[in-house]
Amino acid sequence: MIKYDFLKNCINKIVKYLISIFLRKIVLLPIIFVVLLSCEELIDVNLNNVIPKVVIESLITNSDNLFMVKISKSQSFFNQSNFTEVKSAVVQLEYLAIKEKLIEKKGGYYVASRTKRVAGTVYTLNITTAGEVFKATVELPQSVPIDTVYFKQGIFRNDSLNIIVEFQDQALKGNYYRIKLYRNGRYAVNDYYLITDTFLDGEKIVAPIYYRYFVPGDTVIVELLNLERNTWRYYKGISETIQQGVNSQAPGNPPSNFSGGALGIFGAGGYSSSRVIVPGATAKK
Repeated sequence: MIKYDFLKNCINKIVKYLISIFLRKIVLLPIIFVVLLSCEELIDVNLNNVIPKVVIESLITNSDNLFMVKISKSQSFFNQSNFTEVKSAVVQLEYLAIKEKLIEKKGGYYVASRTKRVAGTVYTLNITTAGEVFKATVELPQSVPIDTVYFKQGIFRNDSLNIIVEFQDQALKGNYYRIKLYRNGRYAVNDYYLITDTFLDGEKIVAPIYYRYFVPGDTVIVELLNLERNTWRYYKGISETIQQGVNSQAPGNPPSNFSGGALGIFGAGGYSSSRVIVPGATAKK
């Protein structure tokens, strides 16, 4: 709280300058601004004393990829280049009366080799590490097939092409989508193309992606994820943080679905994909 004497001093300064302005009939707004600034108290925020938290990242889909969980520790504000992996955690996935224990690998990864992926099934991830217990539950959504992928001349660049993805939304479902693009085997890590069916329920969705560019001969893989709602919110939080940048006035962590205070997400998404070669030239090797 601001002390009474401190506030009184600020008010007296402002009043004196206002009287001076009135008598001289001169508008001195810059001076008032300086006076107001002189009333600010200095707040010292120690960004290095934040206690590290467990960060859990995992996404279950109906794809053929191995189900994996990555566990690490959050870093201080000025140490974002490296992460601390969490070792010797007990990681278990429960679903359909099955309890599957994941095997620890390098880099903080825990891997399952026989996970069944069934749309509409509820999956629960239980993690115990250093006496802490974390838990999250998701339901795997249905996959939504991609109908069409095609290319048009770039709106902002005449020497390249933009991609358009079309698919049919599931009516009365409340769907949350993410589109991921791979160009010649490469994927932009910070690319989050997120849409919902809020105003397009049950309709064909046409998704032009104007900020990605392609040329004839490119091999393009399009992945469409029909995300569980909390997963979509988590990715949206990451996307907004990236767009705001490190100089954001109020940076924060994306919303987590883990109990126990862990950061991160146990997400789920129905998966479909399409592989196309941009027409107009021989495909690149």
